Amino acid sequence: MAAFQDLPVYSTGSAPADLMTRAQLGAAGRRLRPGQKAKPRAWLYCMPRHHHAPLYVLEQTSVRPAPTAAQLAALAAGRQAWWKARACPDCNEIHKGWCEPQFMKMLRDDHDAAASWARKILDDPACVILDTETTGLHDSARIVEIAVLGVDGSTLLNSLVNPGAPIPAEATAIHGITDSMVAAAPTFSDLLVPLTRALQGRRIVIYNRDFDKRRLAVELHRHYSARWVNLEKPRHGRRRIHPQARAWLAAQEWEDCAMQAYAEWYGDWMWDYEARDSDPVYQQGDYRWQKLPGAGHRAAGDCRAVIGALREMAGSA
Repeated sequence: MAAFQDLPVYSTGSAPADLMTRAQLGAAGRRLRPGQKAKPRAWLYCMPRHHHAPLYVLEQTSVRPAPTAAQLAALAAGRQAWWKARACPDCNEIHKGWCEPQFMKMLRDDHDAAASWARKILDDPACVILDTETTGLHDSARIVEIAVLGVDGSTLLNSLVNPGAPIPAEATAIHGITDSMVAAAPTFSDLLVPLTRALQGRRIVIYNRDFDKRRLAVELHRHYSARWVNLEKPRHGRRRIHPQARAWLAAQEWEDCAMQAYAEWYGDWMWDYEARDSDPVYQQGDYRWQKLPGAGHRAAGDCRAVIGALREMAGSA
């Protein structure tokens, strides 16, 4: 027979019935007497971890007393605290990643937050809606129409813009603005003063904010570069925006993107199937952007469409 620390070693199922592990003693309602833990009578070789479990006899044990009510209550409280620290607050279960109640709660919370944001915009007379029509969607696209409306529908600015370049046919097919329509229209430089006046002290709401801000940045850069030389050095092979153009953009108060808010209110979730299952639910996808309801691809009309979408969103606030 094999030996370990000068004591016999048994394989699983071959140990005599009077030799028991600590787990078997506990199941039998016994516990080791003080000082007996370090005095095993034999060893049990355990697979697959290849370790030795000590074996004891009943003479080394005493009857385990029944737990008191206070001990049972303390044990239950400890288990409850352990579970509460690890359980999901939405389904009260322990799991990786997210659960269905958590996903539905995220949809509800985002919907309500977007509705509250729309109500805040409509209730603030200092908010305005801005929209532009352009010669295309590329980085160098020029503005051919710009409008600024108050949230009450009042018109602060609404004008065609002469881009100084031909309008592509594919752009005209979308918004209907032709070269002849803008031939006698003011340039962006001509409109910069009234545009600045219309936006001064206002909070600006735009559907697809990043696109329109980039178009404004292009026009501002061209305007100021024609008047003051931009002495900033190029970065990564591309010239930075003119400092005056950057200052003009920084002076405005830009609200959150209305398109993103409308997408969160609409709630059309799109999963990213390359995300890990253990990631939080808000990192596993995003809301699908929605077309602006009632948009006709003219600047003033699209501003009114944005106001209509805000009213629809705020109605559920």
